Amino acid sequence: MRIRLLAAAPIAALTLAPFAAADPAPVTGVELNQPAGQVVAVEAKFNLTSDQDTAMRELRKLRGDMWDRNVAFDGMTLRQAAAKQGLKTRQAYVDAAQYDAGLSRVALQRGAEATQFFRHERPYNATCTANCGDTGTATYKGKAGAGENLHSAANMGKAMQDWGYGEVNDLVRANGHFNTGNGHLHNLLDPQLKRYGFASVVTAEGEASVTAAGWTTAGSERIEGEQNTVLHRPANGRETPNTTPKKLVFGGSSPRDIVAIITAVLTVLSVLSALYKFVEPLINQAR
Repeated sequence: MRIRLLAAAPIAALTLAPFAAADPAPVTGVELNQPAGQVVAVEAKFNLTSDQDTAMRELRKLRGDMWDRNVAFDGMTLRQAAAKQGLKTRQAYVDAAQYDAGLSRVALQRGAEATQFFRHERPYNATCTANCGDTGTATYKGKAGAGENLHSAANMGKAMQDWGYGEVNDLVRANGHFNTGNGHLHNLLDPQLKRYGFASVVTAEGEASVTAAGWTTAGSERIEGEQNTVLHRPANGRETPNTTPKKLVFGGSSPRDIVAIITAVLTVLSVLSALYKFVEPLINQAR
């Protein structure tokens, strides 16, 4: 099973190009980048409450550990970079990272899109009129994330480990500068990024985990508990828009889960076949 990870660097606060807000997606409330009729509906399951608990626990642990190690960050030490933002103690730096329900909605919307189009770009078709693929168009009440982490498994604990401790050596080698090998960790440690939203989602098209990070809050309206619902993503290219949901199967299993189940069944059948060929002569003799 191949795991994929992608990190987008934080966007400079003063260089965001203006864009026209489109209709909000049902459930997430996050603005689409094209009219509401130009969407694909997919059955989905997720639990943002569980994701929050897991991700914030792991984020605080990671920030504390990296403070203790005083790793390189942007050409200086992490403690020096934090002090520039007024965070002069370990506790202040760890506590500066706060959960944001609005950014979790953004992360959920981007997760619904990334299960089919795993890249730091939103799907879109010819009806999109401005900054079509820009992830900055994924706004909740006008607020967007600044940095984004993507993981191809809907497992927030694994995602946080891979985004975090899995990239420490790359961060050190780069003297703390953002690159493709450490970008997820850089986004999680950045003292300027103080608000975080998280979502792991399984849809009829696949699965993904997402972090949306920002400077300020995008909202406090939470989506609580385990959800089995329909999410909507922008239709892409010449894809036909369809509001009839694509169905989750086998009790909400993702396509990856289904492949794993089929593979396991075929493996068991293969083993049983080999075993039968071995014991068949003994059975015949016993007759």
